[in-house]
Amino acid sequence: MELKTKELVLRPIHLGDEAQVHEYAGDKSITMMFWLPNDTFEETSDFVRRCDEDWQKPFDQIEDFEFAITLDGKIIGGCDCDLSHSYDHSYATLGWIINKNYRGKGYASQAGSALIDFAFTNLKIDRILAQCDCKNPASFGVMKKIGMTCIDDKGTRTYPRTGITSGEFTCQITRAEWEALKK
Repeated sequence: MELKTKELVLRPIHLGDEAQVHEYAGDKSITMMFWLPNDTFEETSDFVRRCDEDWQKPFDQIEDFEFAITLDGKIIGGCDCDLSHSYDHSYATLGWIINKNYRGKGYASQAGSALIDFAFTNLKIDRILAQCDCKNPASFGVMKKIGMTCIDDKGTRTYPRTGITSGEFTCQITRAEWEALKK
């Protein structure tokens, strides 16, 4: 399965991607991600193995669709469409990360739009959520750029690795809103 944008190809993360995924997942300057940075290459390898195992399941049994974001064949980031946050799989959550050397070029927005289209086309859902730290204007900007609306600006998140609590924005887009944007 591949999702194509103007410049990118999003494809399943699979075995053999460990080194390129670790380039962004092991970046110690990442401070606003729940589970990153990966402290070791082994953590990244375990993540890639789990992703590969998930993609081996029948499509209707996959809960977290983890994609590599590629530019000219090189992995420049990752993104996911996750059903596991919704106990009844009635909505999906999106997430993305771009290697710091490729940020600010619109790649996260392209990937986010492709994920929204993927979710509404392939999954039986009518809404999608995304969340970011309130101190992450770049991610919040991506959410707005891809048509999402802030529905909660008073949330909080606590980072498991540091114990730090910060503010959180939650944005949403519905199937009807997405279809209106595509016209």
